[in-house]
Amino acid sequence: MTTFPKKDSLMFSLIVFLWLCAGFYFTPRILALLIGPENIFAKSAVILFALLLNLFWFYGFYHLVIILFSYRKPAPVDFNANNLDGMGTPKVALLYTTCNDFRDEAVLSCLNQDYPDFHTFILDDSGDEEYKKRIDAFVCKYTSRVTLMRRRDRTGYKAGNLNNCLNRISGFEYFSVSDADTILPKDYIRNLLPYFNKPEVAFVQSRQELNPAQGSAFAQGLGFQIGLHCDNYLSTKEKYGFVMFYGHSALMRLDVLREIGGFPEVATEDLAYSMLIREKGYYGVYAKEVTSLEDFPSTFRQYRKRNEKWIRGTAECLFKYYPSFLKNKNISRLEKFDVFVSALSLLLSLPFLALLLLVGFILPYYFSHFQFQGPMFRMPLSYDNSLIKFAVNVSGNFFWRWDFFLMLIIMVASPILPVLIRILRRPGEKMRYIVMFTFNFYSMQVVSSLDLIAYLISGRAGFPVTGQEKDAAGNEVSNRRATVFIEVLAAFMFLLISVTTKNIWFLVFAAGTAIGTLILKRGFENRLVRIFAVVPLVILAIIIIFITKTLQ
Repeated sequence: MTTFPKKDSLMFSLIVFLWLCAGFYFTPRILALLIGPENIFAKSAVILFALLLNLFWFYGFYHLVIILFSYRKPAPVDFNANNLDGMGTPKVALLYTTCNDFRDEAVLSCLNQDYPDFHTFILDDSGDEEYKKRIDAFVCKYTSRVTLMRRRDRTGYKAGNLNNCLNRISGFEYFSVSDADTILPKDYIRNLLPYFNKPEVAFVQSRQELNPAQGSAFAQGLGFQIGLHCDNYLSTKEKYGFVMFYGHSALMRLDVLREIGGFPEVATEDLAYSMLIREKGYYGVYAKEVTSLEDFPSTFRQYRKRNEKWIRGTAECLFKYYPSFLKNKNISRLEKFDVFVSALSLLLSLPFLALLLLVGFILPYYFSHFQFQGPMFRMPLSYDNSLIKFAVNVSGNFFWRWDFFLMLIIMVASPILPVLIRILRRPGEKMRYIVMFTFNFYSMQVVSSLDLIAYLISGRAGFPVTGQEKDAAGNEVSNRRATVFIEVLAAFMFLLISVTTKNIWFLVFAAGTAIGTLILKRGFENRLVRIFAVVPLVILAIIIIFITKTLQ
């Protein structure tokens, strides 16, 4: 008889409850605009505006509640970690994947495991001859402990590389996936194996943290979010949601993988695999006690490439795999909901830009009583509670009151709440992260929207390898000239809106987008360029101060 860990609905129920309360409280103010004489297009814009605001309010509460729940003391875990009694010593394959990015210390972390029966495989998809020579020399040095595997083609992305190896090996019960930069702790196998104490456990995902040895200024500024995500998001999934395989640093059952036919050969194979094994009646667990190290993208250019993979790959998974996942009657509604909202959180840039266009162009054009004198839009100074009077253009500061301002603060601050909580301990380091997070958010909105649009048009997810500058055809992967041109154009448009409407909210988008293209070209190691990254946070602080002073 199969037994699954019962998920607690409290966290997501609270998120939905708070969101519904906010929606019922604020939405009537916006829908009051429907009472006026404007045409159907204008009224459709009002409805879309209300829907988009509610969408972002939901994600404000989503981040806020999940992070607060992550600070709750967890219940004792019954997986009996650090105890191999009764398990014997099953044979484990450690798979090290690489594509023009080989790290000796990462492979050595596989070789130096405190466990009696394992073997390391290097899965080399490199096209660069220098990397191939380095890998060949390493394998010659550890011939008896390492097996090198290469394939004739590179179809199926990373999943194809993994499947090529796993289809050729035998005698192993478990395997682990490492990326080129993954550094495993010495007791990785020994501490993860005991979590397979139930027949339904398909994989055990370890905690991940930034490699402190990584010297990149960009990585040191933003890499804090690796551990932050594990501690404040992944830690809650065990009890309240869906535990996902994160693509590496996880120990996995080989028989379960073969039961689903191998890794799905798509760009985001980790999410697709996680949904498929759950449909078969298996699930994953999270081992927060075991920490693996990894690199953060070293440059802004590499970060954009990874972001492109995540956005296109997530969209592909939602279209290809989520429908069957949703229909499966053996999966709880809570898990289905968690997968959908977690995946959708990566695709919000396009709706966010749509919200900006509504506020910047359409609503002011059709509704003359929208006065763009404040951070988003600001009504005349007097306030009147009557929806009817408002609808017939009686003046009233209908939106920018303290309660609306509070919702804005929740949306802006909730993703960085853990940083704000810890900022008193190490203020310099955490403030640097807040600066980088703010810059990154505003600089990535346009390019992220373009990535999603590109997938919706082409239906192809692609797989830009983070460490590479060109694809197999020799073309620059991501960050193409056309994309950068559109970003520059968008920055100019945001600036124009800000100046003509006296709306400084759009100035932060103009600055973030423009500075992003500058850093893309000049690099983040330049000290003068790094100073520009502070500008979006400064503008945002001015906006908040401005709103505070104009509240009634």
